[in-house]
Amino acid sequence: MFGHQYGFLGRQPIADRSGDVLGYELLFRAHAEDQQAQFLDEDGASLLVVSTLLNDLGDLQVLGGKLAFVNIGPQSLNESAGMLALVNPRRTVLELSRSILPTPDHLERLRALREQGFGLALMAEPPFGTIRPWLHVVTHLKIDVQRVPEYELARFVMEVSAPGRFLIAEKVETAEHARWCLDLGFDGLQGWYVGRPEVMGRVKPGVAHSVISRALAQLSAGCDLVEVERTLRDDVALCWRLLRYAVACNQGLMISVDSMRDAMQVIGSKRLIRWLQLVLGTVEEPSAAVRSLARSACMRGHLMLELGADCFSGSDLDNLFLVGALSYLPAMLMEPMASVVSSMALSEAVSEALIRHQGPLGALLDLAEALEDDTADRIQAVCDQLSISPRVARRAWVMTQAAKAEDVAI
Repeated sequence: MFGHQYGFLGRQPIADRSGDVLGYELLFRAHAEDQQAQFLDEDGASLLVVSTLLNDLGDLQVLGGKLAFVNIGPQSLNESAGMLALVNPRRTVLELSRSILPTPDHLERLRALREQGFGLALMAEPPFGTIRPWLHVVTHLKIDVQRVPEYELARFVMEVSAPGRFLIAEKVETAEHARWCLDLGFDGLQGWYVGRPEVMGRVKPGVAHSVISRALAQLSAGCDLVEVERTLRDDVALCWRLLRYAVACNQGLMISVDSMRDAMQVIGSKRLIRWLQLVLGTVEEPSAAVRSLARSACMRGHLMLELGADCFSGSDLDNLFLVGALSYLPAMLMEPMASVVSSMALSEAVSEALIRHQGPLGALLDLAEALEDDTADRIQAVCDQLSISPRVARRAWVMTQAAKAEDVAI
C-alpha cells in the first residue's frame, strides 16, 4: 500500500446529469493531508496511482465499477511505458496533460489508444482554435468553469458540443452552479458540490439527517424495530456506523449479529436514541457523490430482497438487504472489503458473502452484480447455480429499476 515514502491515492467523483457517479478522477497526493497534487514527475505520479489501484487496493475498492479518469504525461504515451497495458481500456479515461502537444506522433498514438477502447479527456478553454486539432481524437472535454468568463462559456460550450463528445464542468461549487452548468449543456459535473477529493484511509461518509430524524421519531413513538430498521436501510453509511457501534456496545466482543434489527436489540432503545442524537449533531450530511452511491447501495439491497424472497427464509432473508447494501462500502470508504467487514460483528454467512462471494448469499450477490452489469453469460451461469430462471431474475431487476425511476420509497 502507498506509504509516506511514495504517496497516497486520492479520488474525486464525477457525476452525470442525473447526479449518479459515473467515475472518479484518480489523484496523486504526496501526503495524506494534502489538498493538491505535489510532484516533479507527472508520469511517475501516474504510474504510482495505477500501481496502487491495481496492486494495493484493487479497482473494486477505489472505483466500485465506475470509470477511472487517470492523468498522464508525454512519457506515458510511449509504447514502452507499459502502464497503459495494465488497466482495462473500456473502463479508463486518460486525461491528457497540458504538456502533451498535438504533434503528428502524439495524435497517431492517441488514435491507437482510442481503437483499444480508451477514453481520452482534454482540458479545454477558449479560444476554440487552440483545441481544434484535438477534437477528432478526444472523447471527453473538461472545462474549468471558474476560469472561463460567463459571457464566453455559453458560446464555447456550443462550439465544442458534438454527438459522442462528453462535456464535464470542473470546479462546480454549489447546487445553483450545478444547475447553471447543466442548463448550458454540460453532460457531467466535477467539483466540491459533487464531492471533495478523498484520500485512501481518510474517507468518512456523511449520513442523511432526514433518515436519522425519522428513526428518532419512530423510536420516540414506540414503533416496532422492524419499522425503524426499514427506515435505517435508506442510508448504508448509517447502517455501517450502527453495526460498528453494536460491537462497542458488546464491550468490543465480536459477537455476531444476524441483522440490523439484531444490532439494535444489542444496543437497546434508549442507548440507540442517544447515539442517533449524537450522530445527528456531529456527522455532516453526505456529499452528492456519497448520496449517489448510497442510492445505488439501497437499490442493490432491495434487488437482493426481490431475487431471494422465494429462496431464503429466517435470518438469511433478513441478511439479503444487508449483503447487497454493504457490498458498496469498499467503494464508499476506499478500503478493502476484508478491512471493512473486520470492524463489524457480522455473521459468518454475511462475511463470507461480502469478502469471498461464497455461500448462497454470495451467489445471489453475484447475480445482483451481473444484472447491474447486464452480462448475459454471467447471469445465466449464476441463475443455473441458484436454480433461478433468468426471466425471473430480470423481472426482479426491472421491478427494482421501475421503483427507482418513479422515486418510490422502497
